[in-house]
Amino acid sequence: MSPWDEKHVLRGSPLYMAPEMVCRRQYDARVDLWSVGVILYEALFGQPPFASRSFSELEEKIRSNRVIELPLRPPLSRDCRDLLQRLLERDPSQRISFQDFFAHPWVDLEHMPNGESLARATALVVQAVKKDQEGDAAAALSLYCKALDFFVPALHYEVDAQRKEVIKGKVGQYVSRAEELKAIVSSSSQTLLRQGTSTRDLLREMARDKPRLLAALEVASAAMAKEEEGGKEQEALDLYQHSLGELLLLLAAEAPGRRRELLHTEVQNFMARAEYLKEQVKMRESRWEAETLDKEGLSESVRSSCTLQ
Repeated sequence: MSPWDEKHVLRGSPLYMAPEMVCRRQYDARVDLWSVGVILYEALFGQPPFASRSFSELEEKIRSNRVIELPLRPPLSRDCRDLLQRLLERDPSQRISFQDFFAHPWVDLEHMPNGESLARATALVVQAVKKDQEGDAAAALSLYCKALDFFVPALHYEVDAQRKEVIKGKVGQYVSRAEELKAIVSSSSQTLLRQGTSTRDLLREMARDKPRLLAALEVASAAMAKEEEGGKEQEALDLYQHSLGELLLLLAAEAPGRRRELLHTEVQNFMARAEYLKEQVKMRESRWEAETLDKEGLSESVRSSCTLQ
């Protein structure tokens, strides 16, 4: 839009118009963020958020003040859901800004395929190997996972077939080692979780007069149960994050004393578990994405130009 353009006339396809444009109010470039939200909604759910049979019906839905509810299926990651909800904010002053959009973890520009991806991945692997040799399994695993986050875009960026095969071979080795370290760290973590049972029971006993605290601890227990089942890292992570959202607020409001000390210890334990699971989820996704590059039927042009989120 030129500076002298009228900022209240209708522009673009009605389906993607922001509420402030449909209502013929003054608007600015933030209408594009709404449009991106509509496109993302369509890509995820296969239909627009305001499917309508006529323009008048569409206009009525966009003008409505009702909160846009996201379908339960397919399940979305926390970051994806957060971004979509912030894009489809009816009030442009409350809508996500361009700066926050490009910095959002789901957009993840940090890991966009570029000429530095391989160098950054290699640097992290060097650190991982060092920690591995020192016997620090948890730190080594974390670094291997971070390296994989850059190896996948490096594979997307590489156009030389021979070099790409070499990178894939290395990635396979690092994934195998990461899986071994995961088993070691997981075994150690499970032992620590079992050792903390008595502390957890004591905290629950002291939280009988705090229903909100008790409920948050129950959610954390459900997260631990999911984690022990195996293969349900994302579900366990979601539960840990939900629990921590409450526990951190309660910890901040808790008066000094024994209960606060126990709560602080538990919050630290749950945060460590959540971080561990987050890395496991990312490692699994990175491995799946790397394997996807080998799928038959995908042309080289598609493989080199698409980035899976």
